[in-house]
Amino acid sequence: MSGIVFLKKRHIRTTSLTRAVLREIMDAFEAVGIWFLTVLCLVVMGATVWLVTLNTPIIYYLLLTYATALSLIIAAPVHSMLTRHLLDEIFLGNLQSIINGMIAASTLVVVVATGFSSLIVFWMSRIPLQQKISFISLSTLLSLFWCIGSVLSSLRKERIFFFLFVTGMTLTLTLFFVFRPVKVEPLMLIFSLGITIPVAGGYGYVVRLYLREKTRMDQIFLKRSESFKIGISLFTFYLGFWMDKFIFWFSPKTGQAVDPLFHYYVEYDYPFFVATIIMMVGSVMVYKGIKRKIIAPYEAFIFKLSNNFPFRELAIEKKRLFHGIGQVSQSVLIIYGGISVYILFLLYIRIIPPPWLPWKNPFVFYYLLLGTIFFSLYFFYFLVIQYLDDYNSLLKLNILFLTLNVSGSLISLYLGDKYYGIGFMTASMISALAAFVMVNSKVGGLEFEVFKKALQQKS
Repeated sequence: MSGIVFLKKRHIRTTSLTRAVLREIMDAFEAVGIWFLTVLCLVVMGATVWLVTLNTPIIYYLLLTYATALSLIIAAPVHSMLTRHLLDEIFLGNLQSIINGMIAASTLVVVVATGFSSLIVFWMSRIPLQQKISFISLSTLLSLFWCIGSVLSSLRKERIFFFLFVTGMTLTLTLFFVFRPVKVEPLMLIFSLGITIPVAGGYGYVVRLYLREKTRMDQIFLKRSESFKIGISLFTFYLGFWMDKFIFWFSPKTGQAVDPLFHYYVEYDYPFFVATIIMMVGSVMVYKGIKRKIIAPYEAFIFKLSNNFPFRELAIEKKRLFHGIGQVSQSVLIIYGGISVYILFLLYIRIIPPPWLPWKNPFVFYYLLLGTIFFSLYFFYFLVIQYLDDYNSLLKLNILFLTLNVSGSLISLYLGDKYYGIGFMTASMISALAAFVMVNSKVGGLEFEVFKKALQQKS
């Protein structure tokens, strides 16, 4: 009888091939689905407008790019501090504090994003008033988008956020094909409506699920002892990611200007856009690696350490954590690196004819695509260090990446167009190596780090 029960349980635990494939697809879409659908939506809208008018809506893409960069850089410090605060509140079961913190963070993000975007667009730009208002609205909406996304991620409700975003992008494409707009203002309005759905739906879901009493503005997440380091570390990360683009946009040698604020450089923007799309493969590996190979052994290690398990049990979990870090690093380096090198090989032997490419300088794409391999590794180690709650090391690492990217991009401008993109590649390589050493050092002394953090919290 016991044998039958064992076989029954084993059969129940066995995952069918269809379910396994669907789970892998959902994990992949949770990792990069938002970016993939955004890119797909923008490509469809841009291509349709080009086919109708025979003109590329450059100002439309510039407004979206600037709004995305601005919202990421502005919202990063706030939602990173909020996320760190929510992790403690979720662990303690303070559900009302989740609502209060989310409302306070959202209010702060709206004020800062609206104020800063209004300041720069009215002071520096000469675009029409309607486009200025569209830019300010989209910057604020995207800032709220990142904020509610981080809240749902802390609550481990990423799939709900993804389905809300799918609904929003479906509405955007439906409205676009129904009305067929070609001007910038209606294009921005339609895209903003698509972003509004996950923002409103996400806030509504959290409030409906966790509201227990009257809400109030709770800025306690800003008053934590390490709030400044947490916020500035994420700020330097996103600023470092965008700095090489800013340098090429505003350099007199390369930048093309629509007005004093909105600049672009086709020979750098297109290769970076394509390289970033290809980097989604690496992002899937990083996301799955964190979810399946890092979180479980780390949580088991903390649990066993807190409950005085034997050292043998601690060593087993630490070994699992080391192996998980190594396996994810190898998969990113070998699989995604192999895909990237194969793409570069196809370009080298001209399987893809150069006239088909939207850029003329081949070196930029080579450097940027190779850079995304190491940036994926750097991003993986970044998430591991963030999960280990070591924001001092994270701040140093992100400042290193920012400094290297700025200096490398300026040097490449001085050396000539054959070296454009080498700044991002060099910064990613050195930062990934430094992060690798840092992660191994932190995991090696994990017991000491946990006890030190506990003593700091008690004091």
